[in-house]
Amino acid sequence: MTISLHRQFIDQVLKPPTAVRAVIFDAVLLVPDALQNPSKHTGLGLRKLHRSGIWKVRIGLGLRALLQLQPDQTIFRFLGTHDEMR
Repeated sequence: MTISLHRQFIDQVLKPPTAVRAVIFDAVLLVPDALQNPSKHTGLGLRKLHRSGIWKVRIGLGLRALLQLQPDQTIFRFLGTHDEMR
């Protein structure tokens, strides 16, 4: 499975400080393993939001990422706070 970053996601990742960006990319890299081993606790709070393949990932206490699962790739589309997700 490949990981793709949507342009909007990249723009949002560039806003926080470098230390926060490192946490974001650590979470991005953990998602494929979390999807393959759902019983393994990763702390990501990975949750399916819609049957079309839209999922939410918790990144630390304040950030959330929306991703879209496709058969051969995971596309990270949005990064923001919990309130911005709504």
